[in-house]
Amino acid sequence: SGAGAGIRAGVLRVMLSVVMPAYNEEAVIAATVTALAAELDRAAVPYEILVVNDKSRDGTERVLLELERDWPHVRHVTNPGPHGYGCAVRHGLAHFAGDAVVVAMADGSDAPADVVTYWRAIEEGYDCAFGMRFGPGTKVEGYPRFKRVLNRLGNRMIAWLVGSDYTDFTNGFKCFRREVVERMQPLVGAQFNLTVEMSMKAVLGRARFAVVPNSWIERAAGESKFQVVKLVKMYLATIAYVLLQHRLQRGGIVR
Repeated sequence: SGAGAGIRAGVLRVMLSVVMPAYNEEAVIAATVTALAAELDRAAVPYEILVVNDKSRDGTERVLLELERDWPHVRHVTNPGPHGYGCAVRHGLAHFAGDAVVVAMADGSDAPADVVTYWRAIEEGYDCAFGMRFGPGTKVEGYPRFKRVLNRLGNRMIAWLVGSDYTDFTNGFKCFRREVVERMQPLVGAQFNLTVEMSMKAVLGRARFAVVPNSWIERAAGESKFQVVKLVKMYLATIAYVLLQHRLQRGGIVR
């Protein structure tokens, strides 16, 4: 599953991977994966859906095995640890086979049609496609008011720090070309702070990105793993780390 995974019999096959971390998602993972696979099939997008089972204690593994039997472009890997959203995504990024990768949630909160739109942006030549949940053309349902206020303040601060007009750095629903992911390494975020790390590194690395208004709907079943207040300190540490690393790289102190 290296950079040349798309080459078969001398023919370059450009493919999209969707990395989907899953922890105790038995109640929703089948609906999420089948809806996404059906949408990608309809749009004739060459794809794989790579689900990362992050030490689920319910029947997630059983459901994934059933999905693999019924859907040929679906596969899963198990994250051996350490665990957490960021760790699971990083494990998936070490194993995806495509030329570009979308990171999506297993709970069905991300719209399958937006994945197709991301892929079209990559086909047009962009390095990345960034989802934007707040603004014209977006549809957000069930997003708590307090969390939204913190989100807007935090994202505007990050945008100011990196000199960008984009203001949804904490949105993990994004698409990156393989080479952009490779330039981000090493990735260190273990929880949802990985979304900020990846977004900031892409922008500071001058990746060319399209901004795509995207929908977000509160999960239909299961339990959210996102606890915004506990993550504030982690986000701040990640922001400081990425900015420091970027400055050191510009100064030739680190690679």
